Amino acid sequence: MIEYGHPPRGTPKNYLTAWLLVVLKGRDLHGYEITKILRERFHVECDAGTVYRVLRQLESEGCILSQWLTQEHGPVKRVYTLTDVGLRLLSQWYTALTQYRATLEAFFMLSGEA
Repeated sequence: MIEYGHPPRGTPKNYLTAWLLVVLKGRDLHGYEITKILRERFHVECDAGTVYRVLRQLESEGCILSQWLTQEHGPVKRVYTLTDVGLRLLSQWYTALTQYRATLEAFFMLSGEA
């Protein structure tokens, strides 16, 4: 449980949406690849179940599409693709996070930790 006024640990769930959109930009990936990229390249730790729930939500909102990919060897995989709606949402996240970054930079400058 988070105590009042204490920062959350890990990546808040609401940022996971932005991470999923940006990772899917320009490439189609299945869920395991997405979680692996988030963990290994960006050090974003999140529960796989949470990732799949957010992917389903993004799909229901038309931000991504999914299709089942059958392979000659190995299991069937669900591959996710970013849509135009998803690109517009990613653009909104970019704007919001750019503004948030400016706020954080001001915080660090004032705190002397920058």
